[in-house]
Amino acid sequence: MIDRREIEVLRSLLQSDAGTPSITLIQQLGGDASELATVIASLERDGYGFAKTATTVRLQFEPDAVRPQSIGARLTSHTIGREVYVFRETTSTNDLVRRAGIGNAAEGVVFFAEQQTAGRGTHGRSWVSQPNQGLWFSILLRSKFTVDQWPVLVRMAALAAAESAERLTDSRIFIKPPNDLILGGGKLAGFLLETSNAWNFQVLGIGMNVRTSPQIEGYPTSALDHFAKRPVPLAELAAQILNRFEDWYLREPIESVNDAFEGRVEESL
Repeated sequence: MIDRREIEVLRSLLQSDAGTPSITLIQQLGGDASELATVIASLERDGYGFAKTATTVRLQFEPDAVRPQSIGARLTSHTIGREVYVFRETTSTNDLVRRAGIGNAAEGVVFFAEQQTAGRGTHGRSWVSQPNQGLWFSILLRSKFTVDQWPVLVRMAALAAAESAERLTDSRIFIKPPNDLILGGGKLAGFLLETSNAWNFQVLGIGMNVRTSPQIEGYPTSALDHFAKRPVPLAELAAQILNRFEDWYLREPIESVNDAFEGRVEESL
């Protein structure tokens, strides 16, 4: 379990490029200077770098990887991403969410994996998930939508991912129904919703090629980094997708979702 203090300290540091007063961070941690030293040391062991003076702390760099602290520090959502877990390797993040759902975990728990050994796509296809080359994650939902409305969950995820990725590139990202994102003529991302009559929850899986994309004969793929204006920070992109998904999921009517989805489809034809 990630120490919530690490997330709060990072959130404060991300708000200032010039550095944050140490006293501000100490007060945030209850007034104990030793706690700040403990939190900073823990983050340093996990690959974070800081510039420290007698009175300020500045975040210099973050690990070039998916880190729950970096994601959590950027979340503005209240339900989606309430808990974020990152696994170095797993069969499929959908499997992790399914077990969490059966175990009565709260809606909004998210599982990421640096690598999946048995990632799944639609129609039983496999999803190639290479180590630290993209975002592979799943969200636990307990939607009140009726069964016939469940496909809109995939539409919401597609819109959130397209909007978030598009902020990092000058290229337009299109949607190929029912669940593919297309960038530069190749598949950038895919989405998989798994449900069962025996469950009171839904499993929403998301996979996006960021650093590289798998080479599949007769099946064009693309990677966001190849179109981006700068190297894509994985944790920043992940947090933005979760934030935007909550916006669509909790704040927008289904009609708005469908209109936005169809708008991206029409432009790709």
